[in-house]
Amino acid sequence: MSQVGGKAFDFKLFLKVMAYARPYRVLFIFAVFLTIALGGLGTARPILIRSVIDDAILMNDAPELIRLMLLLVSLLVIEALGQFGFMYAANWLGQSIIKDIRIELYDKLQTFRLGFYDRTPIGQLVTRVVSDIETISQIFSQGILVIFGDLFRILVMLGAMFFFFNPVLVLVSLSVIPVLFVATRWFQRGIKGAFQKVRTEVSNLNTFVQEHLSGMSIVQAFGREDQEMDKFKEINDRHRKANIESIFYYALFFPIIEVLSAMSIGLAVWYGGMNAATGGTVTVGELTAIIIFIGMLFRPLRQLADRFNTLQMGMVASERVLKLLDSDHEIEPNGTQEIAELQGEIAFKNVHFSYNPDEPILKDVSFEVAQGETVAIVGATGAGKSTIISALMGFYPYSDGSITIDGIELKEINVHALREQLALVLQDVFLFSDTVRANIVLGDDRISDEVLLEAAEAIGISEFIEELPEGLDYNVQERGGVLSAGQRQLLAFLRAYVTNPKVLILDEATSSIDSHTEELIQRALIALTKDRTSVIIAHRLSTIQHADRIIVLDKGKVIEMGNHSELLAKEGAYFNLYEKQFASEV
Repeated sequence: MSQVGGKAFDFKLFLKVMAYARPYRVLFIFAVFLTIALGGLGTARPILIRSVIDDAILMNDAPELIRLMLLLVSLLVIEALGQFGFMYAANWLGQSIIKDIRIELYDKLQTFRLGFYDRTPIGQLVTRVVSDIETISQIFSQGILVIFGDLFRILVMLGAMFFFFNPVLVLVSLSVIPVLFVATRWFQRGIKGAFQKVRTEVSNLNTFVQEHLSGMSIVQAFGREDQEMDKFKEINDRHRKANIESIFYYALFFPIIEVLSAMSIGLAVWYGGMNAATGGTVTVGELTAIIIFIGMLFRPLRQLADRFNTLQMGMVASERVLKLLDSDHEIEPNGTQEIAELQGEIAFKNVHFSYNPDEPILKDVSFEVAQGETVAIVGATGAGKSTIISALMGFYPYSDGSITIDGIELKEINVHALREQLALVLQDVFLFSDTVRANIVLGDDRISDEVLLEAAEAIGISEFIEELPEGLDYNVQERGGVLSAGQRQLLAFLRAYVTNPKVLILDEATSSIDSHTEELIQRALIALTKDRTSVIIAHRLSTIQHADRIIVLDKGKVIEMGNHSELLAKEGAYFNLYEKQFASEV
């Protein structure tokens, strides 16, 4: 992000944004043509009015007056149609471009590693994808095209004024223009910093609201409403101050424009009146036309500054969005080798892993999972169980050692293609605000209702689906809020089962179940793990007694390995875990 006190306009950034207009170059050229035509049409009006006064009214020429008035009305109609065409084309162009940018940004966000989302507030990303990109559209609908049109109109009007009217009268009338340009330059520089602050505070406000509305249950459960309200008031106050700063520049600049405009008209009346009174060449029609020209000239000059501010807002938003689009270092690393038919042989060899360099999580972890084998991983909280899953799924890169799938190093495998043959069920099941069907198939049109219901029958939860008010069409609301934790788990199991994965990974997927759901969960687990490689992170040891092998972790190290009976016979760490859990459940 360029600093607030930096240059008023970043031309390189502007060229990057303009590159998105290439697919719509014909529409862009058409809009530019309309701005040029409108500039010429607008300039013709005061010249016609001069002729109406000098050549028709003062000369008592009624036929000429009618002819000129018809021409003037025709000119206004054509100009109105041109304005409509320009506004429609410019806004259509802007909306088309932000549609493309928003798609590109969302596609890019899907490639970012999970660590990026751990560090970045979701509310901030929502601001980038929605409001920042919407602001970019104004570069085209209210920014560059309008600015070009205003500049062209100003140049045409200045040329017409000097060509058709008394040059000295024009120079005297416009002698305040240098002061206007100094004021405009000050305004442009000041407003850019103000807009950057506004966009930053909008992002902070969105982040706070998104996070605290999502976590409202925690706020209310701990009675922190007053404290969180104080934080919100502070953020809201910063947002207000940032907007007031931008309003200050507007409030000071626009009166300056009005004063300079009035001074320009006053100078024109003074010089034109003195010239006419002393028998000069300035006519009544010419003086009237000059006054109209001054009004027409200062309007785009005032709007030019305003349009430039709109352009600056779009540029500030573009800077934020393009920064995300250019963040290639955040892209999830991915190999090139694809496994067409996954067998499901997994091997960890001396794997070390850490989220932060000085805080190792996994320490020299080694184990193997054979094809079709069910392996459970247990251990105390913080032992590194879920980290093994994150490393296996390729969500986070491991630092040392080797993880292979079917004998191929994980770093060399195309993880996106690999994940299509894996199924992951997490402890915290995420459900979208949609139907049961949509949350299970996740957009895969190949999964019919018949297949889905057969899968539900196979894992023993068809009765649960049938008991929902609308069956597969039942809307589970945001995050599945209308379902219990156990019901969400059952849907997550069904979502995993219908994909017919080669490897099944369950990360604490049975920790939230209640006594009513346990029997369903046990049956579903047996069906899910049958004839496929399965890795289960377990909290409830009763759910993994059927596992072929159980790995016990402690502080990131493998300390025991064997099946349920073997580990109980050792009376070691697993035996202690089992005894504690059995005692608490009894």
